[in-house]
Amino acid sequence: MGTARDVRALSYERFFQTSGDLLAVLDREGRFVQANQAFRDVLGYRIDSLVGQPFSTIVHPDDAAEMRAFLEGSGQGDVTLRVTKRLLHRDLGARTVALSLRRVAEDEAIYATGREVHEHESAEAGRRREEVLQKMQATARVGGWEVDNRTGALYWTEETYRIHEVPPGFRPVVETAINFYTPEAIPIITAAVQGCMRGEAYDLELQILTATGKRLWVRASGHPVFEDGEVVRLIGAFQDIDDFKRREIELQEKLAIIEEQRTAIHAMSAPIIQVWDGVLALPVVGTLDEARASEITGRMLSAVVAHAAKYAILDLTGVESVDEATADHVVRIIRSIQLLGAQSIVTGIRPAVAQTLIALGAGFAGARTVSNLREAIKICMRGT
Repeated sequence: MGTARDVRALSYERFFQTSGDLLAVLDREGRFVQANQAFRDVLGYRIDSLVGQPFSTIVHPDDAAEMRAFLEGSGQGDVTLRVTKRLLHRDLGARTVALSLRRVAEDEAIYATGREVHEHESAEAGRRREEVLQKMQATARVGGWEVDNRTGALYWTEETYRIHEVPPGFRPVVETAINFYTPEAIPIITAAVQGCMRGEAYDLELQILTATGKRLWVRASGHPVFEDGEVVRLIGAFQDIDDFKRREIELQEKLAIIEEQRTAIHAMSAPIIQVWDGVLALPVVGTLDEARASEITGRMLSAVVAHAAKYAILDLTGVESVDEATADHVVRIIRSIQLLGAQSIVTGIRPAVAQTLIALGAGFAGARTVSNLREAIKICMRGT
């Protein structure tokens, strides 16, 4: 037969593990030595994640000062602290717990007991809160999801179901959730989810095909939740951004059309004309700013190379006035043409423009000048 001491020790161990109250043993520095099943169930921790950790790390920061003072104090003899504090759940939510902590000098240990204090909420208040939350999700078209990284179990909020347009009773799993994405998006979201399981967050804008076959733009984001350096869960948001995305794409398309039209208008205002074999003419109308001069220079040089031109005529008949910047742009266009081995001829300089050029001391870097385009073409045909 076993002794009364053996029976008592066995009973205490069973009592510790089966008690409905939260029970824990801490060392003299306030670090966990043991915690019973009720403690782990209420706060969501595994025993290996608690052992060796300071009790104060699971106390809400706003409630931690009094707890820390007790746990770090030495005191004389046995000391007891009775408080009601918020303890942090593994999901970072808070649980209110009525605690009794007793420091036993003889054992050099602290014994903690507690019970969860439930804030009573009427069924009507809970229903209203749930309705408000669902209304907010529906208005913003934002759903949520969670994956248990150990079991693969997937949870969707109600709005996530609505966005996917799935029938009643649909039970999502990770594989089928990924298969809702369009074929071109599946490799992207697959790599993102796999990366999240390794600890890498993601935030993507992709398209899905809903259960009814509708192509929909969504914003999908995921974040890893760590425990003891291991990713235990993935949580994320899932938002319908189809209206916004389609307006954005439409705006980009309109801006592209405007840019094409702008380029076409610039080309029409300074068309490069092949007037003879090896002879190009560029009529310039209006003012020359930095952007337009750069565009004209690039187009002219490409044309000189493409047509193996020997002559490039720059017709300034449509330029009514010049300033120092405009004169500098014209000189640079001429020099660029000459660097490709073509001869430059400037035509149509108006009296007012000529006076301004003289006042500015601007020259055309060795380019020939003639009164009009006809005279310039004659020179090119004679090859003189």
